[in-house]
Amino acid sequence: MNLTNDGITMKISVFQNLNNKAAAKATENICECLRSLDIDFSIAKCNETDDIGDHPLFYDLDELICNCDIAIVVGGDGTTLNVAKACAEYDKLTLGINAGCIGFMSGLEKNELNLLECLVTGEYDIEKRMMINAEIINSDNDGVQSFNCLNDAVISRGDLARLIDVTVKSEGRIITKNRADGMIFSTPTGSTAYSMAAGGPVVSPDNSCFVVTPICPHSLVNRSIVFSSDKQLEITVENDKNNTSYLSIDGSKSIELKKGSLIRISKSENYARLIKIKPDNFYEILRKKLLERGN
Repeated sequence: MNLTNDGITMKISVFQNLNNKAAAKATENICECLRSLDIDFSIAKCNETDDIGDHPLFYDLDELICNCDIAIVVGGDGTTLNVAKACAEYDKLTLGINAGCIGFMSGLEKNELNLLECLVTGEYDIEKRMMINAEIINSDNDGVQSFNCLNDAVISRGDLARLIDVTVKSEGRIITKNRADGMIFSTPTGSTAYSMAAGGPVVSPDNSCFVVTPICPHSLVNRSIVFSSDKQLEITVENDKNNTSYLSIDGSKSIELKKGSLIRISKSENYARLIKIKPDNFYEILRKKLLERGN
């Protein structure tokens, strides 16, 4: 087993998106590279029949994260987000290796595996990514449901094409009230995801704030609002008797909102910690992966 430059034995867990053919080949190459570096590693077992899109469910996720120093994730942004969020609960590091389309959260591309040696030498930086906490407080005293989000918490209407009324308050005052398809509450990391697609601003991930963006509002004005992360937002939703509304957590978990429920958005105590090996800054990555990709 290899030692870091601090003389500490390193252990790595590898999480592969089995639904991605490019990830399978990349994982083989990663394992070969880790063996050549004499690094102890384990590969997570994935439930292929019970995954949600690009969010595979790993049988041994918590166990492997708890017992490793670094989690290497092979896939797209969805897989990286899924594992990085779990790593945040154990204060463990995550390195994403892109085998997807964009790989905005990835630290390396699949053709840059020679740079894995930097894990041994310690030649890397750590990016702390703010997370948000979303709580659902039901009016029937049914307890509080609490979720941590690395990208976003999204309130949306049900299957019927009927708008819902979303009211956002802070410190007891109404900040915004929209009749819309829904509302996105995004972290800086999630500002390049659904929020951006809905017309929200791109925010550098080293900021600490919330971005609130309406989804298809019935209004002549469609503007996002950026809040400092020390604020707490309280959201209520009204819809007609034939409609329903939902709270979606990072695009994977969806909870039906009961009548009279209160949603509370605040800064999470947890941070995702992503390994950054290459010197590219956020704006270079933005240009390469989003702006030039569309040309």
